[in-house]
Amino acid sequence: MTDSTPRASLETKAAIDKAFTTYDIQACLYDTRRVKYLQDAIVKTVAPGDVVVDAGSGTGLLGLLAAKAGARRVYCLEFNADFIPVIEENARRNGLADRIIAIHADATSCDLPEAVDVVISEVISAGFFYEPQLQITNNLRRFLKPGGAMIPMGMQNYVELISAQEDVYGLKLNFDTRFTELEEDRPLTDSRQYLDNRFEDWTDPAIRGRARLKASTAGRANAVRIAYRIDFAEGISGDKPTDFLLNPQVVFLEKPIDLQAGDQFDISLDYVASNSPLEADITITAVLS
Repeated sequence: MTDSTPRASLETKAAIDKAFTTYDIQACLYDTRRVKYLQDAIVKTVAPGDVVVDAGSGTGLLGLLAAKAGARRVYCLEFNADFIPVIEENARRNGLADRIIAIHADATSCDLPEAVDVVISEVISAGFFYEPQLQITNNLRRFLKPGGAMIPMGMQNYVELISAQEDVYGLKLNFDTRFTELEEDRPLTDSRQYLDNRFEDWTDPAIRGRARLKASTAGRANAVRIAYRIDFAEGISGDKPTDFLLNPQVVFLEKPIDLQAGDQFDISLDYVASNSPLEADITITAVLS
């Protein structure tokens, strides 16, 4: 795929059918460590007079912070129509109504009325599962001025094999994925990078991740753990989980693998960004010594 690929071929059911719920948006709003990363990046990046777009705006928080940092105009794109009046009222109550334009739109495919200096889009989870971050940045980068900036700038994803806790509440819960780490989860291999994305560049949403892992101890691997690091702006990065960001994804394997310390494995992860991890094709092959 290239930049000339028809836009419809880049859209997925998750990107066009799912809006954040009120619960999700509130959770993001009051995750103070998450907001601190983004606020610091906005203050460092947005210059007085800039035109900014805030994709997946929710309550308009990041757009408001951009306006407060000096942006003369901010387009707040939100797919959940219930939040358009919330964005507008928040702007009014903060004396920023003349600079905030709330638009009910699908940020994966909409056009902007003008070029922008900064694109803000933090619609992110481990591995790009569930969230249409790549579809959004692939679309909005078309409107980024030369020398413009993305917030966040980029993201790296890492994979490892683990022994994941299966028994919870007296039940075996080893089918669905989770982004909550449990007490008995135990790493069995090193962690290796399988994706490195800069959001100013077009990225194929059809992920083809590859890595070679080495066992650090013996055990039975029944899951992969996908963790990530975000570069919010130059000198501002994070990889430690907050309440609603930077949480690793645990994906159970169909067939557990027995391994010994020193064993090596090639792992491939094939899936469409924004889809569920349950739809991912994960293949693990032992490397013969």
